[in-house]
Amino acid sequence: MMAWFVFGFILAGFVLAAYKINMLTLSGGLASWGLGMVVYGAFGFKGLGLLLLFFITSSLLSKWGKVKKLQMRTIVKESKGRDSGQVLANGGGAFFAGAGYLLLPHPFWLLLLIGSLAEAAADTWASEVGVLSRAEPYHILRRRRVERGISGAVSSLGLTAAAVGSFLISAAGSLMFFNGTQSLIVFSLAGLAGFLGNMLDTVIGGTVQVSYRCKRCGAEVEERFHCGVECDKLKGWSVITNNAVNFASSTAAGLTAGVLILWI
Repeated sequence: MMAWFVFGFILAGFVLAAYKINMLTLSGGLASWGLGMVVYGAFGFKGLGLLLLFFITSSLLSKWGKVKKLQMRTIVKESKGRDSGQVLANGGGAFFAGAGYLLLPHPFWLLLLIGSLAEAAADTWASEVGVLSRAEPYHILRRRRVERGISGAVSSLGLTAAAVGSFLISAAGSLMFFNGTQSLIVFSLAGLAGFLGNMLDTVIGGTVQVSYRCKRCGAEVEERFHCGVECDKLKGWSVITNNAVNFASSTAAGLTAGVLILWI
């Protein structure tokens, strides 16, 4: 029990540091601490290491090309870090995996952890790297080129980044928790589930996810307020936000990986 409290204080220190350098907002820091404690309690330092690998790489990518991103039409201010909604949208699957493992230990929960984080990495990498593509992305449902930042659009650079992010997490997770042939199977299943989950995210984002048209700059955005004014609703359901889509896609990828491993 003492070790648990000591770890909680250490994790709080790391979260505070992330808050100080604008990787997390205050609410994001609290959510990250809670998520980290559950994952650590279930999977130990290996699980926490996998979670940190996703968080650190994704946060660093958000800083990459920052000047160019800030100059783009769809981004009007510098990010102040991930808030609680974003943390839980990407880490909600990992939270359920940890909680499930604590209640009923089974390899299924390990695959849920790895698969959900693989999808979260794929989505984040695709967004942060793909937006820097020289060519405008292609909307898979509208079947035409659209401006950067619109949900449902993909680019070759973004798809490549998504694959790299997904298989990076699946490689780390499979090596941490499995051995031999089983490790190779987990790597393939979780990596593929993560990438396909990202494609599901793209489809949902291009159909029922809510989007708005900014009255001031004319950009299609995911936020209700942009350029300091309230935007006009363009499409989708108001309850299906980007965070909701991210949570659903990452959890679906983790569940898929977990179910498939039961059949092997």
